[in-house]
Amino acid sequence: MTKLFNIYDQTFNMKKAIIIGLLLFGMNVQANSNDPIKDQESKQLEYLKKAKYYEIKAKLEAGLITLKQAQERWMKNLEKLRKKEEAK
Repeated sequence: MTKLFNIYDQTFNMKKAIIIGLLLFGMNVQANSNDPIKDQESKQLEYLKKAKYYEIKAKLEAGLITLKQAQERWMKNLEKLRKKEEAK
């Protein structure tokens, strides 16, 4: 009787370990699933942000605009890019 119970106990533990392993593997796959189109779009938006930043920075350093104007332009451009990002 103890041998029979011991076998069932081991089988139950093995099934439980396999189920936990499959659940963890599934969660890992789901978390790491990459959509190449979304990655490309997010990279494109990051490049647009950097381009606008350096454009404003160059004008500020050249003395064409004041610091306050640069900050206002940066916030305005960020809002435009956020709206564009939300639209996609």
